[in-house]
Amino acid sequence: MLGRYENFPQVVHGIARFTFPSSTQQLQNAIVEVAHQLNHEVYSVKDFTKFLTSKCEVSFEFGIAEDMSFNYLDKEELERFKKQIETKPLRIIDIFSVIRYHIANTKGKHTPLKFDYNILRLTFSRKTVELLVSHERGNQRVSLEDFITFLTNKINEQMKGEFQKALVLKYLRTL
Repeated sequence: MLGRYENFPQVVHGIARFTFPSSTQQLQNAIVEVAHQLNHEVYSVKDFTKFLTSKCEVSFEFGIAEDMSFNYLDKEELERFKKQIETKPLRIIDIFSVIRYHIANTKGKHTPLKFDYNILRLTFSRKTVELLVSHERGNQRVSLEDFITFLTNKINEQMKGEFQKALVLKYLRTL
């Protein structure tokens, strides 16, 4: 089933609940658009937290669940997923995320550091969405709270660009 990972982990390390005034279809489109865009962007670790001052770069890989695996969110997968949302918005969307860390030296060579691997589950109900995050492995240079806040801000920017109202955070807890 597109959007749902059959082996979602039992252990959850972060929970966030939001309300949203737009339609579920609009929010789901914004979420997958943001994940697709982030697959092509690089940030400084300082964009996530003021506590780290290294010259570490952060990039992402996002994939959408389909039964027992995840499909990298490229342009084709984005269009396929948006067609599904257009037909019928999903109640659950599971996303695999890799947060990649690199340090660039003076010659421009990138040295990879250990990555963070997370599985996110978004559960939609009437005007609310719950985000569960399971941290699979990695040393969490970017905390789950900072990661959730970063994603929320990016989704809200996307919603604003589409003249939709933003997500409103009601609850956030990380372990």
